[in-house]
Amino acid sequence: MDNKKSAKGIITAIVIVVLLLIIIALVAFIGYLLGNGALNDTAEITAAQGPLPEDNEKITEADAEAIIKSIAASDTKKRPAGWYGYLDDSGKPDRTIDFGELVKKCPDIYAWIRIPGTDIDYPIAYCEDAVDPFWFTHDIDGNESEDGMIITDSLNGKDFSDPETLIYGQAPDDGTMFADLSRFKDADFFEKHDTIMIYMPDAQLIYRIYACYTGSSDHILVNNDFSDPIQFMKFFDSVAGIRDLSMNIREDAKPMLGDHAIALVTHCADESKRLFVHAVLTDVRY
Repeated sequence: MDNKKSAKGIITAIVIVVLLLIIIALVAFIGYLLGNGALNDTAEITAAQGPLPEDNEKITEADAEAIIKSIAASDTKKRPAGWYGYLDDSGKPDRTIDFGELVKKCPDIYAWIRIPGTDIDYPIAYCEDAVDPFWFTHDIDGNESEDGMIITDSLNGKDFSDPETLIYGQAPDDGTMFADLSRFKDADFFEKHDTIMIYMPDAQLIYRIYACYTGSSDHILVNNDFSDPIQFMKFFDSVAGIRDLSMNIREDAKPMLGDHAIALVTHCADESKRLFVHAVLTDVRY
């Protein structure tokens, strides 16, 4: 009988010790959470996102998804829907273009180009017909015009995401449209002016000028597949070797694989030649 009482006493003591150890472990764990701010974080999230389901309710997948989206929205800056939205911005655009008003006159306007230091400050229209582009020989009101508009065509997309986008403009004697591109043939002017701005409805794309030269009128998009990395690099490697006494180049602005480049193109007195100004995207603002 005494042996049974002794055994029960031992078991009781063991149970008490185990319970005490569990209580001590729980207290330590709660202290750890408080020390690391986990409970405070939960309280902050709850306060910011509204009440969570009651303890006796299960958190559904919809609840969890709503909480995650709400947290993500509070932590992430709204980015443009265009491809350039993946790039970090460097501030707000320095100008707002009212594209809503522009497309009332010309529904094919989708961008705007400005080159600081020149009079080039015009909308860009898209032409589906790359062989006979309508807006290249018509003004914004649709009237026939030798000056035309600044355009891109269907050999490129309408968002400047291509490795190389060509932008065309006439060079009339009155100095409008792309006539001022010829100023980049002057070494001093080229040195002091290195920026091209492209404005989209939701962002500003900033390019650094790489080179200006007079070259063949052969279509560079037809003769070069810029989506091919080898041809991309081969083309820009060849630019430095072009024989043109008025050529200017900025080696540290040379487009590299993965870059998005543009080429501004206009006619020369010699119809077998074209004036080119190449530039590479360096900055985005939205």
